[in-house]
Amino acid sequence: MTRPRVIFVNRVYWPSEEATAQLLTDLAEGLAGGGWPVDVIAAGDGGGERNGVRLHRTGPGDRHAGLLSRIANYRRFTRAAAAQVAALARRGDIVVPLTDPPMLGAAVASAAAARGARVVPWVQDIYPEIVSAHLGALLSLPLLPLRRRRDAAWRAAARVVVLGTDMARQVAARGVPAGRIAVVPNWAPRELDAPASPAAIAARRQAWGLPGGFVVAYSGNLGRVHEFATVLDAAALLRDRPDLTFLFIGRGARFEQIRAAAARQRLGNVRLLPPEPRAQLAAALAAADVHLVTLRPAFARLVYPSKLAGVLAAGRPVAFVGPTDGDIARLLADGPCGVAVAPGEAGPLAAALRRWRDAPDLARAAGERGRRAYERQLTFARALARWTAVLEEAARS
Repeated sequence: MTRPRVIFVNRVYWPSEEATAQLLTDLAEGLAGGGWPVDVIAAGDGGGERNGVRLHRTGPGDRHAGLLSRIANYRRFTRAAAAQVAALARRGDIVVPLTDPPMLGAAVASAAAARGARVVPWVQDIYPEIVSAHLGALLSLPLLPLRRRRDAAWRAAARVVVLGTDMARQVAARGVPAGRIAVVPNWAPRELDAPASPAAIAARRQAWGLPGGFVVAYSGNLGRVHEFATVLDAAALLRDRPDLTFLFIGRGARFEQIRAAAARQRLGNVRLLPPEPRAQLAAALAAADVHLVTLRPAFARLVYPSKLAGVLAAGRPVAFVGPTDGDIARLLADGPCGVAVAPGEAGPLAAALRRWRDAPDLARAAGERGRRAYERQLTFARALARWTAVLEEAARS
């Protein structure tokens, strides 16, 4: 069959190093390399073609300088993106909106449908429920019209792509038939396909000032949906172990809270570092002995911490703080390649870290099993094949 054109819509794209920009760049260029005509609508300046992908830029809006700037950028990009879809889309095309800005899919769906294009939302985060989980039921009442509009866009879509089975259940609960929901987990940055060299790992540890000892790292967005109190409490329980260091590597809304809490508790075994560039990510992840992944239970069906794929690719065991009956806990148990503890269980978390520190062979074996789990389930090649099947199904729908 002749492959239809795929039009991706997201606020960020190459050369941005934001997570969705990296994922979208990988997928768009992978599909283009497989013979699909691919366009991308994103904020920023410039356009043209890169690696077979045609870029359509909407102007500034890919960087924020605060909350008001963020809101203005979101509104500006959403309007411009809908206009671009209306101008570009043709009957038979497949429009794939992501969730940056949060309500982007609902905004462009009507423009795509008016042109006879199919829509396949790629749901990275489930809004406005994430906002509702922060605000509570009463304060969230004004968001109901947004949710109804989003639900209508989902139900009219040819397919809805989500990251895990927990998210799939949430989408199904909004009236989308199960047969039109596709689970395609996010993959790790492709630089992680090949393990980092011992020399690169040693250089990263040296740069951190931690050539020896046992490093427990959280690498990624320090966001509001993540759980950190349990990690800091575990660090307090392990403060008598000078050979064990907790690293928080990244930026986010909780960065200063974590810094202040660590100072207040006088946690000398906690350090905060800026994000690592993508080119150094393989070595940075492999330079830790254990990685932390966290998620507050209220967001279990709304967010999937995609950092997990990178950690498993690096061949390191995972200590997960979050729902013990969700996607991540099940993956770690199936591996078995890590432990899962509920928020508040600092004692079991500290015990697991102490056990791995005192028995490095156990940690090494768990990390190796994690790498095998990554190769079975979370590689880009696997995701690209699954996306190809989803788009072909959407084209026939």
